[in-house]
Amino acid sequence: MAGLFAALVLLGALAWTMRAFIDLPSGVDTEKPVQKDPRLPELMKLAAANDSIAEYELARMYGNGYGVEKSLKEEQKWLERAARHGNGQAQYEYGVALRDGRGTVQDYEGARKWMQLAADSGNGQAQLALGLMYRTGLGIPIDNVKAYVWLNVAAAQGVPGANAARDMVLPRLSPAELQEAQAEARKMGELYLPKAPPTAQ
Repeated sequence: MAGLFAALVLLGALAWTMRAFIDLPSGVDTEKPVQKDPRLPELMKLAAANDSIAEYELARMYGNGYGVEKSLKEEQKWLERAARHGNGQAQYEYGVALRDGRGTVQDYEGARKWMQLAADSGNGQAQLALGLMYRTGLGIPIDNVKAYVWLNVAAAQGVPGANAARDMVLPRLSPAELQEAQAEARKMGELYLPKAPPTAQ
């Protein structure tokens, strides 16, 4: 009985494996056709007018294959356009793409530039990524003070992993550097962190 069961399992596995090598007749489409997103013409029109939100939405659509054929090239094209037109999330994601060499040539200098722009606009993920670049010296000189500042601001915004990353920089700072870094982080916090509502008197 056990031998019969093992033989059936083996035959099933063999049939499944052979299926991958069988040529289908020409013209047989094994994938469902992409359902075009009805918003596509309007998004294209807005993107042609340099609307960074529409450009970013197109990048997401091409990256995920939602309503269009999935295309890394188109994703990167629209992501770069949205970044150039001031979309903070696109700047961060384009910086990540340049840092990791995903869909584009790896370029640490370009990655730092776009991460900086996104971090300056208050994007917490970009602040974390920029702090890590300064901490590790990825494409830029190691600067523990700048690393601490950016990681501290990202931590204050509640970005996951920022607290631990910031605390790893602490032993690398002198007391004077720590004081300088915390003072700078406080100033930046005034720009990026929500203000507490005034208390009623």
